[in-house]
Amino acid sequence: MTKKILGILTVATVLILAGCKQDMDNTTLNPYLYDYVPLDIGHSVIYDVDSISYSFVNGGTQQVTTSYYQLMYQVYDTFYTSAPTTNYGIYIWKRTDTTQPFQLWQEQYCWQTRNTYEDVENDLHFLKLVFPPINGVNWQGNQYLPANDTVMDTYFPYAGWNYTYTSVNVPQTFNNVHFDSTLTVMQDSNQNLINDLVSVESYARHVGMIYKKWEIINKQSISSTWANPDSANGFRIIMTFHSYTP
Repeated sequence: MTKKILGILTVATVLILAGCKQDMDNTTLNPYLYDYVPLDIGHSVIYDVDSISYSFVNGGTQQVTTSYYQLMYQVYDTFYTSAPTTNYGIYIWKRTDTTQPFQLWQEQYCWQTRNTYEDVENDLHFLKLVFPPINGVNWQGNQYLPANDTVMDTYFPYAGWNYTYTSVNVPQTFNNVHFDSTLTVMQDSNQNLINDLVSVESYARHVGMIYKKWEIINKQSISSTWANPDSANGFRIIMTFHSYTP
């Protein structure tokens, strides 16, 4: 009888410890929510893209160029650099006619650490997300760019961006598709009478990025609106989720 009781106690202890370990794992790992950027090989997301560029020269007329196309971001492979971190290669496919097949357009790569999601786009390194995502948390997402707010060069508009989680784990709908859990990162927002800078991204769990708005516009006509700026130079790009393949 004593041996039987000891056996039962041993099994119970093992089960309790296993349960405690599972609870501990859920407590320490689940809140990090890495699935906001799924990196499974073959995972892809298609976006509808609206692009507007503004060009104006004193003495001339306002030029506005609009275009619509689709982009598909696809995780295609893993590789290693000198750092002990797995890198994920991303193919970016493009098509201007939805009846035609996608054509390979660009490549980039990304990686995930315990506390960050980072990528390299056109040789520029961005710190896109920090983990765990918590509403109100902010960080310098452009800290690796050669951008200086005292040097008026190509990178000047990207200096000092203070990325901030403005919402985490909230439902949102994009392009008539409902997502139960999304987060939004306001990368920068600065607007006055003549300058407009907005960059914001939204992500959905198990999908990845589902929305991006990126605009940098300067206008001389202060009476015109930012929706329809006049005497302006710059661009506005909006990427909206269309579909995805897990």
